[in-house]
Amino acid sequence: MRATVKEEIMVFLLDSKSKERKKPIKKRDLERYLKINHEDKWEFYQSLKELEKEEILAVSKRNRISLKNDNVVVGKFYYNPKGYGFIVSSNDKKDVYFISNTHIQHALHEDVVIATILPNVEDSKKEADIQVIIQRQFDKVIGTYIANESFGFVIPDNSKVNMDIYIPQGSTLGANSYDKVICKIVKYPERDRNPEGEIVEVLGLRFERGVDLLSVIKGHNLRDEFPIKVLNQVEKLSDDISEEEIAIRRDLRKETIFTIDGEDSKDLDDAVSIEKLENGHYRLGVHIADVSHYVKENSKVDKEALERGTSVYLVDTVLPMLPFKLSNHLCSLNPNSDKLTLSVSMEISEKGFVVSHEIFESIIRSKAKLHYNEVTAFLKGENPAFEEKHADLTESLRLMEELALILMKKRDDRGNIDFDFPEAKIILNEEGEVENVKKYDRGISNQIIEEFMIVCNETVAETFVKNNMPFMYRTHDNPREEKIKDFNDFIQLHGYKLEDVEKVEPKHLQGILKEVKGKKEEKAVNLILLQSMQQARYYSVCKGHFGLATKFYCHFTSPIRRYPDLQIHRIIKEYLHGVLTEQRVEQLNEIVEQNAKVCSRKERTAQKAEEELYDMKKVDFMRNKIGEEFEGVITGIMGSGFTVTLDNTIEGFVGIHSLKDDEYEFIRSEHSFVGKQTGKRISLGDSLKISVEKVKTESKEIMFKVIQFSE
Repeated sequence: MRATVKEEIMVFLLDSKSKERKKPIKKRDLERYLKINHEDKWEFYQSLKELEKEEILAVSKRNRISLKNDNVVVGKFYYNPKGYGFIVSSNDKKDVYFISNTHIQHALHEDVVIATILPNVEDSKKEADIQVIIQRQFDKVIGTYIANESFGFVIPDNSKVNMDIYIPQGSTLGANSYDKVICKIVKYPERDRNPEGEIVEVLGLRFERGVDLLSVIKGHNLRDEFPIKVLNQVEKLSDDISEEEIAIRRDLRKETIFTIDGEDSKDLDDAVSIEKLENGHYRLGVHIADVSHYVKENSKVDKEALERGTSVYLVDTVLPMLPFKLSNHLCSLNPNSDKLTLSVSMEISEKGFVVSHEIFESIIRSKAKLHYNEVTAFLKGENPAFEEKHADLTESLRLMEELALILMKKRDDRGNIDFDFPEAKIILNEEGEVENVKKYDRGISNQIIEEFMIVCNETVAETFVKNNMPFMYRTHDNPREEKIKDFNDFIQLHGYKLEDVEKVEPKHLQGILKEVKGKKEEKAVNLILLQSMQQARYYSVCKGHFGLATKFYCHFTSPIRRYPDLQIHRIIKEYLHGVLTEQRVEQLNEIVEQNAKVCSRKERTAQKAEEELYDMKKVDFMRNKIGEEFEGVITGIMGSGFTVTLDNTIEGFVGIHSLKDDEYEFIRSEHSFVGKQTGKRISLGDSLKISVEKVKTESKEIMFKVIQFSE
């Protein structure tokens, strides 16, 4: 959501340069500084009037504007379901203010607010009191409707929406209790009143098949259907590849090229090939679907793809970035079919270094669609039937394993940070119910493809950094110093230490993870370090990837399901064809910078949606497990209790007051509880046996009861 003029005014007035000026600013000068155009003028003057009425600004008779109080902050409010929140300053994202329950006023999660900074109670905590709400984030809420005799209310699915929505009679759209609904907010909260809303869509009964999926799609404004104009444009694309197109490409159709993917995969972006050279080096080929051949810049399909930004994987449902004909047919590298590709051929030494490479347009014909599990079983000597069926591929697969192990060692040597957190696999039955939840097994075949894609992405990124071309990079910034200091404080409790927290490098953190491997505190250290990391994003400047310990990185290998890959494919092809004029370079710089922001935002939305549905499915699975016992590990500690993660990746909460053997004190700096009488310590990483006590479907909470702590 773009900043309002009101927010822009406050950000400018609170900016350090503005403070240094100290003098009030003229209205027309402020208008000029903010580049207010004709359409925004009414909003600009209206905002000034409101801020003056709210006693945030003072406007003199000579139309000079000044802050009534410099001790204020403007930013986005983030609510925590435990009853408090934080404001992240719009001036400086590192500037964060704690908001206690009594100072939230009528703000809702992600509202843009102005708050008064309170005097410091303690040096480590900056606190503020919300005064004015500039911009509301939510105008619609997804939730469960509960009916009373004369009114009803909606319990939001998102636990961060900190109030239930009051629904008066006549605004229910015929919803019944426990229906999942979409509710439009018609009155925002004021004084002691909750928001008021009207139901605009009934999705179905809460536990009805597909309702959870639909609520996630609607709740995150995901696009589950393609516009007719987009589909019509795709339908006009020919299945045939012209001889003229083949003539300008390198013909690799006779090469031993194939894909390795999951069993359910239908959008096959990448194929691989390999050979051993006489000098002992490897020639690795990574062949990526040439989506840009079919999806032209600024076409209806392209605009829709950018609007989606990425494919979204919702358990057993995919919301693709591209229509089916493109994602599963024309572009997908299906076996025994001619396909257009963009290839990267790399000569890699026995130490894993790329000594030379070439990027070119190609045409391939994949020999097979292999699956991860069957390739892993073959390489472990457990699949003789595979060897008989794919005798022509076995030599390539053994070479691929050989090279992947070399690349893994090289990455490890440079300091790659590898967190040991398993992904969940949700297994549904034919009725769509959750049959099981378990860890997703990653074998050597998964690692082969991962290593090949990483080295390819690095090679492409380095090429275009050195050519100084407009490009979109995958950036993972260094962790913030204060986060690393907190991490160092924690590991010192377990006998470990970082030598220099101010100049920490990936290799230093990797060393700590290796030291704790297999020890009781391993999961705790991994978790605290993960929480210290910044979020990766797309950027128009190459700033390196901290987690992968590499200076150069981009996303090149998945253009069917990620827009950034499609974006850079176009640039690469224009570069290969020598058509990048100075004017086009300037245009691309603007396009890349804008699209990087869009794609980063869309990626975060997709991740939230995927995680939310997974959480719903996990809660659904545990509804019938009340009283059952499981083994788990403590993976989070807060003042009210601790989180326990089971071996199947499901998380639940234990309230500290449910432990009756002692009265426990929370030691925040040590991420521990200590018994006041016994001195017993409960810490991150502790193993224990629990039983499932309660499952709260609306809030997606699972409550555990401790049976026994492990010795």
